[in-house]
Amino acid sequence: MPPWVATAGARSAVYALPGTREEAMAGAVAGRLDNLLDQIERDSGLVPAGVLTYPLYPSPERFRKDWWQFAILRDGAVHGWGTIVEDGRVEVSPYQIARIVARREVGRAVPLLSWGLGDLIADRLVGADSHAHAKLFVERGGLPPVAEIVHQLDFSRALPGAYAQSVSFLAYLAEEHGLRQVVAFARAAGVRWYDFPEIFQRQFGVSVGEAEGHWRARLARAASPRLSDADFQAYRSGVEYACAYTLAQSPGRLVSRPGGATAYVEALRATGALRRFAVADASRAVAAGRKAGEQVQRRVSRTRLAVTAALWALGLGPIVLTVLLLAGPAIRSAWRGRAGRRAQTRRRR
Repeated sequence: MPPWVATAGARSAVYALPGTREEAMAGAVAGRLDNLLDQIERDSGLVPAGVLTYPLYPSPERFRKDWWQFAILRDGAVHGWGTIVEDGRVEVSPYQIARIVARREVGRAVPLLSWGLGDLIADRLVGADSHAHAKLFVERGGLPPVAEIVHQLDFSRALPGAYAQSVSFLAYLAEEHGLRQVVAFARAAGVRWYDFPEIFQRQFGVSVGEAEGHWRARLARAASPRLSDADFQAYRSGVEYACAYTLAQSPGRLVSRPGGATAYVEALRATGALRRFAVADASRAVAAGRKAGEQVQRRVSRTRLAVTAALWALGLGPIVLTVLLLAGPAIRSAWRGRAGRRAQTRRRR
């Protein structure tokens, strides 16, 4: 990957530009990644199907410019997306790594599984209470039945509460049946929203409705964070931002645009802070990410305007040309007549 150079760990390859401070950090980052991957395997049985490639970018612009080179690597390489080294420090998000590993095994057909499993694994890595978040939404307006957020459209309409609900519901199943049983269910071949209840019953021996009743009873016993109305609104806004930038779309679409790399990294930083209920830290990350994201939105708006103009031109161009061709003789005749009348008026004067 010239000019990038790799520092190999047991399960990871950390890339940096030669002779930079990032290269000096690569060995420690590889050790951190290997440790996270070992913990994920011990807890869930999930392992990445290859070496996790993790670039250390010296700037957002370098991230935007070079990310695709790592994304297209094959032959046993798993794209870890990497991060931006800022102020001489590097952050490795457990949520980023756990999501990458989980999504390669689960897919995206059922967001309750694809969103919930990765963040459940990361919550267990960092010691976060998965139930506290769902309970907060229950107390601030309620959550729909689990069966009503299995379909992708229903899940998206129920956000951001559905995100907290999915992690908490899977956490309850892990407490009752073990995380590896939850992983086995999430990996079941061909699981879709329409066969979710049947496969669930077969895997856990109870219906989705029965399991939900037990989950809600477990939720009632969970600790409830005390947030003011202002803090809850900041928390909710942060969750919406983090979901939009790190879960609801491919990072490649985001980081390819100016400002997108910073928006992605700040959304990961906000995710970790939100899962600890560090609302002030999360709000700072969201503010920085939104400021960078304004560039993304401006670029998207300009692109849409240009595309719209081009479509109008393509659509109206033939019509205008046809009108000119058909009306051309009449227009020329009218023009000549007008010119003749002007000439007669001048001669009379």
